Amino acid sequence: METDISVKVLTTEDAWSSSEVQKAQLEDPAIRAILERKLNSEDRPSWQEIAPEIPATKRYWALWDSLHLKDGVLYRKWESDDGSSCRWQLILPKSRIQEVLRETHDSASGGHFGVMKTLSKTRERFFWDRLRADAEKW
Repeated sequence: METDISVKVLTTEDAWSSSEVQKAQLEDPAIRAILERKLNSEDRPSWQEIAPEIPATKRYWALWDSLHLKDGVLYRKWESDDGSSCRWQLILPKSRIQEVLRETHDSASGGHFGVMKTLSKTRERFFWDRLRADAEKW
């Protein structure tokens, strides 16, 4: 006995998928110039090439050697001074900052932490220009 079964599937884009995060990084003026150069070449652009960019982009440029692509998404590789530990921090686009700070500071999973605890929890997974200032304002 055969029975035909019809299944309807609703697919939605995961806001944290690599393609969505890369899209958000490319929409962020501070990250776009660095990400585009990393996608096209591992060679660090000269200061003359980066000088016209906004200050945040210049600060990312200064981190060039610690910035890496994973599945087309820009990450910072952070290593402890003694080299005993390392973590990959997602370079967070401006459009995602409030969401991450809300999660690490206010949510049930994050608790309601002070500045130092919020910074520590956030830095476990993320990095962005002026992270500390944003956490202090939060």
